[in-house]
Amino acid sequence: MRAGNNLQYYDVKPEDFTWYLRQVPNWLGSKEYMIELEGIDGCVSFGDTVKEAKQGLKSALSQWMTRYGEFSLPVQSEGAHLIHLIPEMTNVEVQYINEELQKLI
Repeated sequence: MRAGNNLQYYDVKPEDFTWYLRQVPNWLGSKEYMIELEGIDGCVSFGDTVKEAKQGLKSALSQWMTRYGEFSLPVQSEGAHLIHLIPEMTNVEVQYINEELQKLI
């Protein structure tokens, strides 16, 4: 099913995994969309629209597989493609993240 060393040779696509979609603040003070793939830590894409975030997933998955290898992928789902809509990030969450990041400086 999967062979080769980049995504074009794999039969793996973002739609094979469960997505988590959330609207989050960006660095410019406005909002953007974030899509994460379940079970693939760090495989995430952002965009000003859901369409833009979706378009970036193929590249994100390819880069993730280049770094961690195809055998690190979770089992792909068969059947219905699941998309979980997570509520927009709250100001409290944003403040917490910013405080935690400040501790790293």
